Amino acid sequence: MNRTDGRVPRRSVFGTLFSRTLPAYSGRYPVGVRDVELPVPPQTFGTFKHRSMPDGQVGITLDTIMFTLFYPTEPTTARNAPVPWFPRLVQTVNGLLKMANWSSNLVYKIILYVIVAVITWGTTFPGLRNAPLKVPPGSTKWRVILFSHGAGCPRLMNSTVCGELTSRGYVVAAIEHRDGTGPSVLVTNERGETKDLDWLNWIDLEWTDTEEQPMDDTILRRVQLGVRLAEVEGVLQALQRLTQGQGLVSTGPTPSLCEWEGWHAMELTKPIIAGHSFGGSLAVGVWLTLGRARNYDVACQMAAAADRRFDFSHVITFDPAMHRLDPWGKTISIPLLAINSEEYATGGEFTKLLAIAPCAETHAIYVIPGATHPSFSDVFLILPDHVNKWIGLAADPWHIVHRTIDTTSRFLEDKETKAHCTVKCVDGQFPKEEDIRIGSLVRCHVDDMFDR
Repeated sequence: MNRTDGRVPRRSVFGTLFSRTLPAYSGRYPVGVRDVELPVPPQTFGTFKHRSMPDGQVGITLDTIMFTLFYPTEPTTARNAPVPWFPRLVQTVNGLLKMANWSSNLVYKIILYVIVAVITWGTTFPGLRNAPLKVPPGSTKWRVILFSHGAGCPRLMNSTVCGELTSRGYVVAAIEHRDGTGPSVLVTNERGETKDLDWLNWIDLEWTDTEEQPMDDTILRRVQLGVRLAEVEGVLQALQRLTQGQGLVSTGPTPSLCEWEGWHAMELTKPIIAGHSFGGSLAVGVWLTLGRARNYDVACQMAAAADRRFDFSHVITFDPAMHRLDPWGKTISIPLLAINSEEYATGGEFTKLLAIAPCAETHAIYVIPGATHPSFSDVFLILPDHVNKWIGLAADPWHIVHRTIDTTSRFLEDKETKAHCTVKCVDGQFPKEEDIRIGSLVRCHVDDMFDR
């Protein structure tokens, strides 16, 4: 069940090891969850082939889109089947092994299978599967957020952030990117045929349009960003159909006869784009490709041609992978919010973010002391506290999420400038303390950073 009294739910120091469920959401609304997979006109991105399959298809073919809807629903006393957080254990572990280049090592395989199974097997999150959409209060409509996950993650890796935002009155569409940046995804086409799309490693690819092969993953990531932009377009088109009173017939996990009554109550004229890590690159990069910046990848240019319909109200990023957006040469005509971990703030990505931020209409940049890059995902909520501390987390994981959601909510409600923020930045780093307690987010002004 979701918490509806607004209090912060308790989290065990053992994570989900014994409870096998993520913490209840703290907002006023219970959260419904619904998976949707829909066919789209096929598009191909990139000119590469896999070295092990020289006669295989070229590039990445996008023929379906997949997303999970998190949405406000009504309280219920009925028993609901738990929503699995890690539904494809074997395939995902195999993908993680491939990401780490350990797939051929039997010992690593056995160790990782055991660790992941112990930590995640049977873990659920507190959503109500296929519940009806709640009627919004008064004459209002539910605002919509599109959320893009980072590289190496499935769409449910940020389920707590998505669920918490939903419990505060938003419809969140968490997109499952079929671009080879996830460990493994299952694709079901309109004929019911299925295939697995696993992690794409740039060193396994051969580009057919150039004799000189890439020396890193930059070109691949730009192609994948183009795929993501096309997926954003497809998701928005699907949600638009719902606002027009049309239902959706899913090819994937959601039953075809799922009820869509009342889904016209979404406000899609000004949706919000958000993302973590490479998903944060997408959130910011929409504006780069919209402006057709010079020297950017052709795949992104083609995807951007349709993106002129995008009319976002806000951009929200968590630890965005800014180097994926080089070169930058355009403005961002809407407010930008960037919430970052302390780990991120000590690296070069943060410097790039500070340089780009003034291109936005308005911007707010925050750093959470004690947080690390995975803090915006569900990982540290699942792991026991002693494991979190062992791998470098120096703050309570739930308070990181709570402060992130609180600041995001204030930003979207245009209350951010009224928040009490401490300006504290010394050489781009924060002092390490044995026990960091988060009482507030630390705001870093661009001028403060570069005037020293």
